[in-house]
Amino acid sequence: TTYQKVAPLWCKRLLLNALDLLLPEPLVRHSGPSTIRATINEQPAQQRQVVHLLHYIPERRGEFFDVIEDVIPLYNVAVSVRVPGSVTSVATVPQGAPLPFEMHNGRIEFVVPVIHGHQMIEVIRD
Repeated sequence: TTYQKVAPLWCKRLLLNALDLLLPEPLVRHSGPSTIRATINEQPAQQRQVVHLLHYIPERRGEFFDVIEDVIPLYNVAVSVRVPGSVTSVATVPQGAPLPFEMHNGRIEFVVPVIHGHQMIEVIRD
């Protein structure tokens, strides 16, 4: 395909715009670069969600493989997560540092001070 061969930015924007139309309220949003991978583990027994933010940039160093040589940290990344109900606390894991947060229209919003490769954030619900 065109994207596989030359990766034009317009193809990526076209797909992202289509996703925005189909999914106007995604589970998670962030202010970081597109190289962040954000996932959420739902843990109902503990009444929490664990947000995983990964920022590793693979480089094509061989014909059939990519490598990650350098970890580039990111600072002050705003995150918004759709949550059912109310939230009692937000903290980094495993550091345990509490993060200030706000609730707006069924979403919790907070800022992650640093992502050095991988950062987990625990969202405790009522």
